[in-house]
Amino acid sequence: MKIQKTILILSLSLFANACANNDEYKSDLKKDVKSEFLTKDSNISSAIPADNWWLEFNDELLNQLVELGLKNNKDIQIANLAIVTSRQLNNINATTLLPTGTAGISRQRFASPGFGPNGVKYDLFQSTFDASWELDFFGKNLDRYKAGKLRFLKEMQLYKASTLRVASEIAQNYIELKSLQKQISDLEKISDIKNKLNDLAIKKEAAGSVSKIDIHNAEINYNTALNSLTDAKTNEKILAYKLAVLIGETPDKILEILNKPNKKEIFDYYSGLVPVGLKSDILQRRPDIIAANYEIDAAVFDKSAQFKEFLPSFNLTAKIGGGAKDLGGMFKNGANVKDLRGGVSVPIFSIGQLMAEYKISKANAKIAVLDYEKTVLSALEECESQLVRYVNALQIENNSSRSLQASNKILEISENKKRFGAMSSEQLFNTQIANLNNEIQLAQKKTDSLVNLIALHKAIGGGFEGYEMRFKDDQVSWVEKKK
Repeated sequence: MKIQKTILILSLSLFANACANNDEYKSDLKKDVKSEFLTKDSNISSAIPADNWWLEFNDELLNQLVELGLKNNKDIQIANLAIVTSRQLNNINATTLLPTGTAGISRQRFASPGFGPNGVKYDLFQSTFDASWELDFFGKNLDRYKAGKLRFLKEMQLYKASTLRVASEIAQNYIELKSLQKQISDLEKISDIKNKLNDLAIKKEAAGSVSKIDIHNAEINYNTALNSLTDAKTNEKILAYKLAVLIGETPDKILEILNKPNKKEIFDYYSGLVPVGLKSDILQRRPDIIAANYEIDAAVFDKSAQFKEFLPSFNLTAKIGGGAKDLGGMFKNGANVKDLRGGVSVPIFSIGQLMAEYKISKANAKIAVLDYEKTVLSALEECESQLVRYVNALQIENNSSRSLQASNKILEISENKKRFGAMSSEQLFNTQIANLNNEIQLAQKKTDSLVNLIALHKAIGGGFEGYEMRFKDDQVSWVEKKK
């Protein structure tokens, strides 16, 4: 009697403590972030972010690469299988809410040679059905089922996070590849011009107007240009192979795809407007934040289920069976064995183990809250930093654009001077090289703006807001929401 009172008092105290501490496992994003981002700029629109942002680049090849990546990327396929695993684990939890049973048929042969000349021989056929059911009065198994369901939803969000990362990495690598192709074109022109300067220096040296040092310097400049061109071509291949991994294809396949006719150059992309609202509550759509929030709720259900292990459990068992000397008669005569029992079990000697497991579940719930808060802080830092990078990249791009415009005017003046004999060929060549270097610089700065724009879309978790995720036949699909 004293043991029962002790268990009852301990259970009530644990229950009161569990209820009192539930508030510490709750978080609200609206309270965790300010109403607006710190970084503001007139170039940033307050319009609703667009779905499938990569379509705004109006590049069919980019669209094809993203489509292949979302279908064949290995990380996305792994994330899909993680959903499958989570779903089946949840199905296992669901079975604990239902009765379990086993059925069997057996045959026994009896023979006794001690009776009569031939002895006694007969068969005995038996059928049995055993069932058991844990009556989930306190909702322990239901809590575990709910936790599993939430983790299934969490894996769906992690899948979405993978798709956002893959789409952004494909777009970033593709944009950098387009920039390199522009730079390679300009570097080839620079190499040709420096080769002409090298030839010009040789002719001048033969005429005695320059020294050997000038010839060697011209040769050094030419070789330096060739090295820059080789480095750019090397990086072009590396970026192509990175794209191959991202879209789940072999290097030869990606080269086949990239070699398709595509006249779009890096200067053809528009980078001066960000379709993102300034309100920081836009972070609520980030899949990692949603997933972390699901994990909090799942961990709280785990804690609740673990607490209910202290409470009594109620079980029903049933056994029905029948027997006959022949197989057909076993079902005609009905059941001649019927046993229905109910039982109550109370943990006594495992209190210490249960207490430790409950404390672990409490710690895991607190970890889930801390992980959520860390995810929110990281999201804020990423978005604020990316906004700063993008705004400044736009400013740098604009400055480089103005520099190229001035350089184009200088080149035009120099060409006119050369036409009237007021400038030498060597001076014009150097002006052309300077202009091409300004083009290369602008291409790089525009690339920085576009890459930061893509990273900003990823930071705010955009891209699929007009679509619903469906999971059917162990496969994720995107379905456009009905308006």
